[in-house]
Amino acid sequence: MIMAPLPPNEQERLEALHEYHILDTLPETDFDDITQIASEVCQTPISLVTIIDADRQWHKSNLGLYLANGQKEIESPRKTSFCAHAILTPGHEFVVPDAKNDARFADNPSVIGEPFIGFYAGIPLVNAEGYALGTLCVLDNKPNTLTENQIITLKALARQVVCQLELRRKNAQLKEKQAELQNAYNDLEKFSYIASHDLKSPLNNIISLTHLLKDDYGNLLNEEGNEYIKFLNDSAYQLSDLVNGILHYSKSSQLLLEDKEYINVTQLIQEVIGLQVIPENCLVYYETSDKQIFSSRIALKQILLNLLHNAIRYGDQQNLKIEIIFSETSTNYSFEVKDNGPGIEPHNQAKIFDLFERLQKKAHDGEGTGIGLAIVKRLVEKLGGAIKVVSDVGMGASFIFTLPK
Repeated sequence: MIMAPLPPNEQERLEALHEYHILDTLPETDFDDITQIASEVCQTPISLVTIIDADRQWHKSNLGLYLANGQKEIESPRKTSFCAHAILTPGHEFVVPDAKNDARFADNPSVIGEPFIGFYAGIPLVNAEGYALGTLCVLDNKPNTLTENQIITLKALARQVVCQLELRRKNAQLKEKQAELQNAYNDLEKFSYIASHDLKSPLNNIISLTHLLKDDYGNLLNEEGNEYIKFLNDSAYQLSDLVNGILHYSKSSQLLLEDKEYINVTQLIQEVIGLQVIPENCLVYYETSDKQIFSSRIALKQILLNLLHNAIRYGDQQNLKIEIIFSETSTNYSFEVKDNGPGIEPHNQAKIFDLFERLQKKAHDGEGTGIGLAIVKRLVEKLGGAIKVVSDVGMGASFIFTLPK
């Protein structure tokens, strides 16, 4: 018996093999179907999907190969393996027509004992990187041969085995990514806790102290000193808004988007307006109706509240006019929040949905955080929709988002 030498890339091959997480897994119908077809096509009683590990060959699928005790063979030593020879020629079939008269296998335990093998034909299972992981092979208890068409079909079936292995590897990689994302999410939650307590608490103290300082000592300071206090107070408020914005953005993906319900559109808009402080110089128009939509109330309120808040915050007219328009088609819902503000330049219209992007440096109540529209876009897309802005400079802006029914 001649034992197969190791492939020159054996270490790399084994590392690639372990990425598939295939060894010692339970039988699967997808692989068993392939061995069934291979045996039928080649008219052999035995067909295997075999994986070559460091010191063994292991059968992912076994049709017809039994030990002397009547149990299916699960694995065998690599040193007696026919398949260990087959993987040395990744691009070609490996055929042994008569094992008893082949010097490499004549005294092989599987040839002279149980299970008796008289014929072997194996197609290497070669992955995209060129590593032969094992074989799809057919065996007979007597000498045999295969036709050219049978070999062609066996090669096609071997490619299907590789496709199944690749699918398994991709699933394993996805699970690893999901685990990484879950860890990142857990870290984000820890950050949120720290931000909401360890950051906001001293910020609130700074804000309170600046108010006390102004109330108690403002009359003792000159105009410049009072300006410093105001600057300190405004900066603390701005940082507090930024922290709150980051927390809201991190939590936007946690909203229960899957918990959808029937929502009256008019009531929804009224709830949003009720949550926003509307200045005396601002009129918000909307059409009253009994129309209902099926969506996430929490997410929609967050989206509309952010759009309404921005329309008010950046309005530059003496009389602000904002219109909330709802429409629908057979496939989509559509909302539009339209204002008479300063408008947005065309080259900036794509940027405004980016996180921390601030195009208008000053709002009526200070500088924005550049987070609100990023939250809006994130929520709309999680609902399966899309958002865009239509605007001309000096002519206001319309934020339009559509959601699938």
